Amino acid sequence: MENQKTLQEKDFYTNFNALSYDAIFFAASNGFLEPGTVVSSFVSNLTSSPVLIGLTTTIRNCGWFLPQLLVARLAEALPRKKPLVVLAGGLLRISAGMMVLSSLIAGKNPVLSLFLFYTFFVILSFSDGVSGVPWIDLFAKSIPQERRGAYYAKTQALGGLLAFAAGFVVKAVLGLKTLAFPYNYTIIFFLGFIFSTLSFLSFLRLKEVEDGTPRRYESLVKYLMGIPRILKEDGSFRLIIIVNTLLRSFFLPLPFYAVFAREVLSVPQENIGIFVSAQMLGSILAGIFFGKAIDLYGSRKVVIFTAELTALQPVLALICFFLYRMRLPFFWLYALIFTLVGATYSGVWVGIFNYLLKIAPEEKRPLYIGLLNTLTAPTTFLPLLGGVIIQFLSYVHLFVITAVLVFSSVVAARSLRELAA
Repeated sequence: MENQKTLQEKDFYTNFNALSYDAIFFAASNGFLEPGTVVSSFVSNLTSSPVLIGLTTTIRNCGWFLPQLLVARLAEALPRKKPLVVLAGGLLRISAGMMVLSSLIAGKNPVLSLFLFYTFFVILSFSDGVSGVPWIDLFAKSIPQERRGAYYAKTQALGGLLAFAAGFVVKAVLGLKTLAFPYNYTIIFFLGFIFSTLSFLSFLRLKEVEDGTPRRYESLVKYLMGIPRILKEDGSFRLIIIVNTLLRSFFLPLPFYAVFAREVLSVPQENIGIFVSAQMLGSILAGIFFGKAIDLYGSRKVVIFTAELTALQPVLALICFFLYRMRLPFFWLYALIFTLVGATYSGVWVGIFNYLLKIAPEEKRPLYIGLLNTLTAPTTFLPLLGGVIIQFLSYVHLFVITAVLVFSSVVAARSLRELAA
């Protein structure tokens, strides 16, 4: 509340809208650049290697998680966080534009196209990770707890609707017989670039309030040595890290759901767009539901329900495989998997991060954010492991292993303590 009182009401609404439309347009961009569906499908046209296809979500998630602990150390000492977000965000948009250009040569030189595409995809992903900690800190000090429900409702509804529509655009573009590969994907990636640029322009409107007293920039050794003490003393923080890590086992098969549908279940490629829309629909509905639920029941209940929905995803994949073998209809049940994936992303943001922001001391908020994400970083390599499991075992083994791991997050989430409203 102290930060809110330092803002003029007009400035508050400027910041509210700046962050809202940043998130809304970025969600739309993600609909066109979704690593588990669109990007993995594009890459599968360039290579048949499950490991290389698995790199799509690994790179995206690794880029988000890995830089955050070191960035948190820098962000803690900065009186203003916005310049860091602007720098990283600008690089992200440039990389998105270069991905568009690299896709153009996929037809003539698929190896070079794949190399360039992945190079800029890495830069985009790590730029997003660098901006993550300061962005969340700006969000926390610009939008107080009692105003966040309205923020979630607005961003999930409008951003989700745009991303939902993006899925149908993807389906329409991929279904055009007159538009050959790779130009169909070039158009899709270009639309993602446009919306990501709009989100960046919205963020630039943010008016940041400087932190009161600049904090001393600690040495890296001292900074890292303080982490074990925090983990030892804060049991709630320790447990939410465990829950977050186990829940993110859903990354294991994530880039392979679309590939499994196309290569094993014989789903036409243009229906990938329906999966994108289903995922965005799940994000919309879950975001609105969780936004209300967090006010009524608290973030702990949201985390538990998110884990339960996530555990259903690999189970549904197994059921659909059985239905396919029995020559029974399965498509819309399989599309429900992507709806639940969207719900998982919303639940992690609304549930886990709100739980984290409630237990984190204000002066240590960047560290808590960065540490949570960095300690979760090993899960970003799970899609690679998923590719190995497919290569040497089968999709069925992959889905069973995922179900067991994610169900353990449900058990852990039920151990979280209730927080005061």
